[in-house]
Amino acid sequence: MNGNKSNLAKARDVILGCVTLALSIAYLVIAQQIKTRPKMVPSYANSRIVPTLLGIVLLVLSILLIAQGLRKMRQPADEAAEKKLGRMDILSITLTFAVMLLYAVTLPYLGFILATILYLFLQFIILAPKEKRNLPLFAVIAVGFTALVFVAFRVGLSQMLPRGSIESLLGF
Repeated sequence: MNGNKSNLAKARDVILGCVTLALSIAYLVIAQQIKTRPKMVPSYANSRIVPTLLGIVLLVLSILLIAQGLRKMRQPADEAAEKKLGRMDILSITLTFAVMLLYAVTLPYLGFILATILYLFLQFIILAPKEKRNLPLFAVIAVGFTALVFVAFRVGLSQMLPRGSIESLLGF
């Protein structure tokens, strides 16, 4: 029984990766069925671009998860470390869902910029091991990535994002 549990724990990443791979393929198929409007000026930017890019990222990450799981299956088991990791995984997943819910609730009030910076900063803290937490670096990455995404959507794709106090002050 204990050996089966250990094998299942080792195969968890492979199983999750295969499920995620199937979901990402289904997502990409559905994303290609999104209707687009005719354009006055030829461009690659349309309503399918972001869902397609997200689907591709999910597909690549699921393949990497499968590869990581296969590599992990070849290594000998350390059951004490797996138990500790299992508890930490559950805590990280729970906190991640809580922060995602907080993001969804605060987005209409804070706007894209503030809500996204707050979400990314908190998510970095949740996912980083305690000994590798670098709060100034997390803040810089959260602000930089949010600015990059904001400019990509507003300037590159000419898409509106939820407005908040920062966007109002900046005139966006």
